[in-house]
Amino acid sequence: MNKKKTIIILGAFCILLFGLVPLATANDYVTYGDVKASFNAMLNGGTALMFNAEFDIEAERLPAVLDGRYNGRIVPWIDGMTYDYEDAHGIYGAIYVTEAQLQLAQFMMYYYFGVIFTYDNINDGCMEYLSWFTTTATLNGEPLEMTYTPIKNGNGVDSNGDPILWWFNVGTLFKPGELEPGLYHLVTYYWMNPLGMFPEPIPNFITPPDDIWFTIV
Repeated sequence: MNKKKTIIILGAFCILLFGLVPLATANDYVTYGDVKASFNAMLNGGTALMFNAEFDIEAERLPAVLDGRYNGRIVPWIDGMTYDYEDAHGIYGAIYVTEAQLQLAQFMMYYYFGVIFTYDNINDGCMEYLSWFTTTATLNGEPLEMTYTPIKNGNGVDSNGDPILWWFNVGTLFKPGELEPGLYHLVTYYWMNPLGMFPEPIPNFITPPDDIWFTIV
């Protein structure tokens, strides 16, 4: 089930659910290499399921991505799903930036915080902008160790048709059998610290945590 959400005040934390073409047949299992490749190449090609700011599906392709039976991805905002014990799994999402988001961030930083956000060139602005955002998660109350990919060039567009300039992925991966059969409670938290204004990242107050349950069988 898609959880309705509102785009954050800085227009930054849009998440795209991307999936490569099905990685396995109905009789095969997802390997750790499959999941790791998808995690590292998420916005650099492949077929996409794109969500807008409220996570309404705009392009319906690869239904296997949504039920997790082929690419092993556990989507942090889709509740009540069932996944295969024999598969490798990944819990992850992408943070990206477009030129329009960068310009909006400049306006919002000044309007809400009275801070002028400037940069010498668009690439420098993107790097600064992406550095503001972090993600943490707990699984059955225990913190997950989150992995961040390097920042990479994007090869797609967002739900407004704006080219994605740079992006990174954040999440955690599990080898086959690492998640025992059973019911799991996943809570994902979104944090921000624009221009390092605060001693520690603060909750992204317009993007509340995602709170879902899923089952491994």
